[in-house]
Amino acid sequence: MAAELAHNPWGVIVRPRDDVLELRWLPSTASMSDGGFMATLCLFAWEAERARPLGLLIDAVEFRHQFGPGVMEWRDAHIIPRYGAAGVRKFAFVMPTGFPDAGKEAVEGPAIFPTRWFVDRPQAFDWLGTP
Repeated sequence: MAAELAHNPWGVIVRPRDDVLELRWLPSTASMSDGGFMATLCLFAWEAERARPLGLLIDAVEFRHQFGPGVMEWRDAHIIPRYGAAGVRKFAFVMPTGFPDAGKEAVEGPAIFPTRWFVDRPQAFDWLGTP
């Protein structure tokens, strides 16, 4: 069982393995504001800075929020660099079945690590575990 490190109304942060930190978005994200999204990512970044995992995983299967203007640019400027500074080497997203970009891998914005999208949790963990 993964140890819960932190939570708020929209997500739970767990450490499923010593080398991975995970944010599990909750269905309550349907009523979350952009501020709630930003606060949750700040909490995840803070936990990453404390834990210094090699991999991050965001389980977005239950994610329902629609981003407002400028939110992803804010993430690129204020969150992604913190992940890199924490020592992250890989970032995985688990998305709902049918996600069109499943299997895609890219280095996003200012990241110094690759991000890959999955629809299968075990595959995401396998990828995170490879050098």
